[in-house]
Amino acid sequence: MPILAPLIAMFLAAPPEATVHGREAPAAAPIAPTSRRETVAPAPAVPSGPASVDRLASPRAYGHYLRAREAELRGDWREVGDELRQALAFDPGSAALHVAMAEAWGRSGQLGRAEAEARQALALEPAGATAAEAWLLLGKLALMGRRGPEAAQALRESVRIQSELARGRPADEAALDPDAWRLLAHVEMEAGREPAAALVLDDLAARLPSEGAASLRDLASQLAERGDDARAEGYLRLALERDRHEAEAWRRLAQLLERRRRPDEARKAWEGLLREDPDDAEALLAAGRLALRAGDPAGARAWFGQLEQVSGDESAARAAVAFAWLDARRAADALRVVEDGLRVAPGDPRLRFAEGTVLAEQRRWTEAAEAFAGVTGEDEDLVVSARAGQALALAQGGRATRALSVVDAELRRRPGDPRLVRTRALALERAGRTAEALVVLESAVAARPRDEESRFALAMAHDRTGDRNAAVRVAQGLLELNPDNAEAMNFLAYAWAANGQRLEEAERLASRALDQQPENAAFLDSLGWVHYQRGDYGRAVGLLERAESIGGPEPTILEHLGDAYRRVLRAADAARAYERALEAFDGGAEPETPGQRAHIERKLGELRAADLRPARR
Repeated sequence: MPILAPLIAMFLAAPPEATVHGREAPAAAPIAPTSRRETVAPAPAVPSGPASVDRLASPRAYGHYLRAREAELRGDWREVGDELRQALAFDPGSAALHVAMAEAWGRSGQLGRAEAEARQALALEPAGATAAEAWLLLGKLALMGRRGPEAAQALRESVRIQSELARGRPADEAALDPDAWRLLAHVEMEAGREPAAALVLDDLAARLPSEGAASLRDLASQLAERGDDARAEGYLRLALERDRHEAEAWRRLAQLLERRRRPDEARKAWEGLLREDPDDAEALLAAGRLALRAGDPAGARAWFGQLEQVSGDESAARAAVAFAWLDARRAADALRVVEDGLRVAPGDPRLRFAEGTVLAEQRRWTEAAEAFAGVTGEDEDLVVSARAGQALALAQGGRATRALSVVDAELRRRPGDPRLVRTRALALERAGRTAEALVVLESAVAARPRDEESRFALAMAHDRTGDRNAAVRVAQGLLELNPDNAEAMNFLAYAWAANGQRLEEAERLASRALDQQPENAAFLDSLGWVHYQRGDYGRAVGLLERAESIGGPEPTILEHLGDAYRRVLRAADAARAYERALEAFDGGAEPETPGQRAHIERKLGELRAADLRPARR
């Protein structure tokens, strides 16, 4: 719960030119109103908590008090101070007026005077609603002075008095200020007493369910930011026990469960949010995405259809839905969504970009290039990405010279853009100008040493030229720059596994990469191949089967899977894996290494020669 900065902003709200009692107020930040439930006038600044005005015995004092509130609404802080000073002149024994004056001093940045006024209020009225306000104000002042123990004591007094006043009264009649509970919980957390903080907030939730649930939710978020997902989940569930209608708690629980790789529970949490807000776009998209992951395309279509209906931007919704289908390896469904959208909004750049991406996934390079070429408009970032996509599609489709023309024209408009530079390097490779491609990438890394994507592109370019040692050196340098770069970890794991080297370290790196991206087929393939090289063929089969189910018909994954099947004596399955790898080549897939296709054909021939499987039909 990040409390202190908002507290300071909330406490010091007068503009710098404001004056109090005819003097310039210090240019400290202003005090904003608290979130207390008011029982008198609705103005935010002068104290208006329980019984704030009941003790104003003098009509003249009351009149000046009301004029102070009117002045506060106009932002006339000089008049606020003057009116409260006159009110106190008529009724110096009013504790409520001293609290009001304390807040006015606090808002002007004069915290010592604010504290003196609050203590004067307590001397006049040590118990009751006004005392609770005074203790709360003293707690805030101590917090701002970073006097934690003193703040905790004052806030506990405010909580105690408010709790006593609320005892025996219906919840809707108990005028409680939740700030006392929230700030006390903050103090406990800052002191390292998380269980005590949770008890304070749970007590608030028992009295004011929505306020307490929101505060428990924020406590959970603080723990999640620290990496303590398990405890964060517990507090989110407690928040929802206190208030099932806390929509944001449902959202954060769903996000946390997805991060913890519990998709079924995450799906239920998103559905919980949708019960509270059926039109929440994030939840509708997530529910559809998780339905696809659970093998429920009909359910996904229902959620996606609802998203398209409620979205204020149907084209953006359709583009997001298309990418969800594409992530689920259902390119045909993704393309249908895009085509339906383009019939309604022809030429929409987001839909055209999605169309190009889907067609590229299907290796329909010419059509993909045309779709990317149709992306125009004011979204500069999208247009640049589309030009890069267009050039890549052209290069992949065997039109490297045209690809270079496209990317060079865009580079004249956006010199040095890393996406375009990397695309130019790939187009040069496709044109057979490998040395030039390496120079382009090396220059890009020199110009932007912390550009991780360009470094990784350089490693891959070295690897494609057959210089794996150079590729490994670049990838190791990338890990020195960022030890958590998943792509670099995966590459090194695979490079070492391919040569049967440093297998223990390779397993560690591949596992760490998968921790970041558990559904990445290439990462699963690398870890599976590490286990294969270590002789753990059963475990390799499981990982490679999962990689194949996620990544689709990719020749290298299928070759590895066939090899693993052979080791566990599943010859028929091995032959089928090799056959599917060859079919992927027929569909336009490119070999990872020269001669890969011939190598797979030889393995399949060995199986057939051994008469372990009927000939391919």
